Amino acid sequence: MIAENHRRVCVVGGGLSGLAAAYLIREKAREVDLPVNVTLLETDPQTGGKIGTLTKEGYLGEIGPNGFLDNKPYTLDLCRRMGIEDDLLRSNDSARKRYIFSGGRLWHLPEDPVSFMLSDLLTIGGRIRLVSEFLVPQKTGDEDETLADFVRRRLGDEALDKLIGPMASGVFAGDPENMSLGACFPRIHVLEEKYGGLIRGMLSMRKEAARKGESGPKSAGPGGVLTSFPEGTGELINAISSRLGDSVFTSAPVQRLETHPGGKDSPYRLIFGEGANQGEREADAVVLAIPAYSCAALLRELDPGIAATMDTVPYAVMAVVHLGYDESALPSPPDGFGFLIPKSEGRRILGSLWASSIFPGRAPEGRVLLTVMIGGASDPFTPRLDEEELIRVSRQELDITMGIKEAPVFQSLLRWEKAIPQYTFGHLARVESIEKRLADHPGLFLTGNAWRGVGINDCVAAGERVAGQVLYYLKEKPST
Repeated sequence: MIAENHRRVCVVGGGLSGLAAAYLIREKAREVDLPVNVTLLETDPQTGGKIGTLTKEGYLGEIGPNGFLDNKPYTLDLCRRMGIEDDLLRSNDSARKRYIFSGGRLWHLPEDPVSFMLSDLLTIGGRIRLVSEFLVPQKTGDEDETLADFVRRRLGDEALDKLIGPMASGVFAGDPENMSLGACFPRIHVLEEKYGGLIRGMLSMRKEAARKGESGPKSAGPGGVLTSFPEGTGELINAISSRLGDSVFTSAPVQRLETHPGGKDSPYRLIFGEGANQGEREADAVVLAIPAYSCAALLRELDPGIAATMDTVPYAVMAVVHLGYDESALPSPPDGFGFLIPKSEGRRILGSLWASSIFPGRAPEGRVLLTVMIGGASDPFTPRLDEEELIRVSRQELDITMGIKEAPVFQSLLRWEKAIPQYTFGHLARVESIEKRLADHPGLFLTGNAWRGVGINDCVAAGERVAGQVLYYLKEKPST
């Protein structure tokens, strides 16, 4: 029973952003003595969305991200707040090693500028073009730019093909030709905007760090140590869900969102569930933490304009194949994070993560676990093959790239028809237009990975950000 003076908040969606938002709204409301009742409604039978861990036959494989980087505070702070920081697991040191498959072999991706210029991964011409970035004039104007256009302008075609393109497929499963630079890689965008270029920016940042007695960035990459939990990312999902307790309703798809009869500023009403399990909730504030296409479906009647803009966010289809092998089946033991493949190589996979090399305990003794990623924005066809064919493709590609000829002793496949939202050209402008339109609907909030970041840290940060917005709104809203 909800007390009359309690503000009612309904979070729609039990992925990481929704879980973080629900938990932080409740906890921060307690800290300021604001009586709030939080309900979370999740369509699936379990929470987590596309973050979670498969445990089977002694193997432990992720259904989505393998962890988060510890150079940002968001997930670490959430873990401290929940008291599970002692459960955190840092990746093996070897996970810093990353590889690119190019020209029929795996190349260790150099970790510092000097080693990079001595590497034969790029041709001499490609390396000279890379260094000449220092001389490329700064772009004027603040209009959006695709990742491909930016990289060609500043670093050249070879760097786009062998370095940035594979990175884009590894993070977003995206196509650089369509990806928004500002939305997908804001740090790279800021380096040019603030310092005039990437090399200038990195040098300036290292000088600034030296003055503070800190170590500056070695590359334009994200940095930090990949971090997870002994039982995988599912531990984080389970920890938040456990703390929310009976506030979470699973197998409870929201069928309709409407304003309560009584006027524009009256509470919202949500009809959820199906058949005999159908129910209703009234809410002073509603947080939509679901994919863009699901948001659009719920808001179609309430605000067709917002829904139409949300419909423009595409999603990439992906297949994730986990293959377990006897250690003796591999020509050499995997030593690193894994590898990515340039599009120009014409291969049928995006790359492979060496799961048992990244974190301990991911495979039984004497075995290794490899995760193969298939699909993305540039290949919507291969991940839709039947299971047997996808396993065959994965084995064939690991034979070509890693020389593994023996059959796996374990296999598991997961397919996502709509895996990762694609931040295409003009994405941030569309998000800003949606946020402006939401001002016409007081008490309606938006979060999730469809808008401002797809990683675990991004999702937690989005949940924390919307929690602050909700609490500010509820404190300012008169009691009813």
